[in-house]
Amino acid sequence: MRRSSSAMTAAVAVVAVGGLSACGRVDPDDKPSGSRPPAQIMVSAAITDDGVTLSPSRVGAGPVRILISNQTSGELRTTLRDRDRAEAGARATKPIGPGGVAAIQAVVRPNRTYRITTTGDSPVSAATLRVGKERKSSDDELLLP
Repeated sequence: MRRSSSAMTAAVAVVAVGGLSACGRVDPDDKPSGSRPPAQIMVSAAITDDGVTLSPSRVGAGPVRILISNQTSGELRTTLRDRDRAEAGARATKPIGPGGVAAIQAVVRPNRTYRITTTGDSPVSAATLRVGKERKSSDDELLLP
């Protein structure tokens, strides 16, 4: 009986060590769908009578959500366009009333320049969003959807 108990303990130890070696960082090449995209970042845009301001105005490539606040007295529609691609991939809001808020979600590409323009009752000057290299994967970030 003592001998089978020792054999059982040894077998459990081998399985436990093998299981622990499986824990840890996973190589993205081993995952069926590769790495996760970068986490979405928030950009704030304020539309005033003086123009559109962005914060931050420089981001890395990847998913962004631009939260837009209309602080003018007129109704405006806001559009995000890749400066080099004109209408291709343009994203626009519905008309935003005075004091209203809207959002644009997009995946911005590396080394590009985007323009945020307004149209409507009293359009104001545009803002520029500069995009650098792609942000790192969100593989190491917890509690993301």
